[in-house]
Amino acid sequence: MDGAVITSIWVLSTLIVLVSCHRVCFIGTEFKRQSGAPARWFLPFKDPCQCTAVRLGGIYTPASSYRQGAPLYLDELFLSEDPLEIQDYFKCSRTEAGPTEPETTTVGCSTPRPLGMEDGTIPDERISASSYKGPSGSSDARLNSNWRWTPLSNERSWIEVDLAVSTLVSGVITQGGPGGMRYVKRYLVSYQRQHSSDRVHVTDGNGEAKVFTGNSDGNTPVTNTFKASVLATTVRIEPTEWHHNVGLRFELLGCRLD
Repeated sequence: MDGAVITSIWVLSTLIVLVSCHRVCFIGTEFKRQSGAPARWFLPFKDPCQCTAVRLGGIYTPASSYRQGAPLYLDELFLSEDPLEIQDYFKCSRTEAGPTEPETTTVGCSTPRPLGMEDGTIPDERISASSYKGPSGSSDARLNSNWRWTPLSNERSWIEVDLAVSTLVSGVITQGGPGGMRYVKRYLVSYQRQHSSDRVHVTDGNGEAKVFTGNSDGNTPVTNTFKASVLATTVRIEPTEWHHNVGLRFELLGCRLD
C-alpha cells in the first residue's frame, strides 16, 4: 500500500449497542495519520437523539468500511450517561409534561432499593442542609441513626442528598427524632436532574407539587413512593409542617443506573 493510500485512510471508531431498551452510542475518533490535523470526534449518524448514553468508543475501522453516511461531528468531546442531558446537549425536541415537573423519564424502577443513607453508602460530605443543630450536622439524618437532623430555623428549612450521578429515585422513608419530641408531619420533595439543572418538585396526579404525609411519632418509619420515578442527581426534602420542631431521619429509595 503506497503513501498516498495510507494518507487517505481515516481511522474511525464506531459502535452502537442496544442494552435493556437503552441505546448506548459510542463516540468515534477520526484523523489522518500524515496530515498533522487534530483528531475530530464524531457520532456515526446524523441524529443522536435516540442515544440514552454517549461513551467513548474503542473499535477502529477504516473510512472505506463506513457505510452509514456522513457522521455527526462534534466541536468537543461529549460523554454522558443521562438521557435528558443528551437531549439538551443536542437540542432534541421533546414534549413538556408540566410546569413543576417539565420532563418525565420512561425508564422504570421495578424494585426500588435503599440508595445509601442508612448504610453509609452515601458519604457525609454529600448530605447538606439549610442549617443544623447537633453533634454531626446534616449527617445525623440517616434512617435509624441515634440522633436526627434539626435545623436552626424550621421555616424554609431543607436537607439535600447529592447522589453524584443520575439515579432513578422512587420514594422516601422518613422517621422522626429519637424520643418522639420532634418529627416532620408533611413535606415536599424537590430534585435536580443535573447539578446545573433547575430544581423541580415531585408532583401529584394533577401536576401540582406533591405534599407528602410524614410521621406521627419519632420512631416509626413511614414510606412514601412517587407516582413515577424521577431521574435525579440531587434530592431535597423540604418540611412544611412539623411537631414542636423539625426532626428528621430518612432514606431514599430507587435504582442505580450503573
